[in-house]
Amino acid sequence: MAFYLDMTSVLDTFKSEVTVISEAQGQWIDGQWVEDAEGERKTFYEPFVPNDRIGVYSLVDVLRETGHVEQYNAVWISAQTYPLGTIVEHKATKYKVANIQDLTNYSNVTLYYLQSEVNDNGINKL
Repeated sequence: MAFYLDMTSVLDTFKSEVTVISEAQGQWIDGQWVEDAEGERKTFYEPFVPNDRIGVYSLVDVLRETGHVEQYNAVWISAQTYPLGTIVEHKATKYKVANIQDLTNYSNVTLYYLQSEVNDNGINKL
């Protein structure tokens, strides 16, 4: 018997506006995405969990097989499919998809681990 977890109610209950900027042309300059040509923008309403909302025992700090700990600024729980490096915007802050955990073998969601940088003024930037 196969186990499948339908996450539709979770997506609806904890939804937040998330905009994906796909196929944007630009480059990373000092950790910030600078667009040469604006990409296609699609808006979804799905859970977006910033690092400061997750707590100490979170998936934001992920221990790799190598013992290396990576820091993510947010987790986006989505029914959408996007590649690494995709630009995601939430509340005027842009993030880059830095890691993906595909749960579609037994669920209808994918976890996207997002990174951004914070400048000296405490403002997030990529």
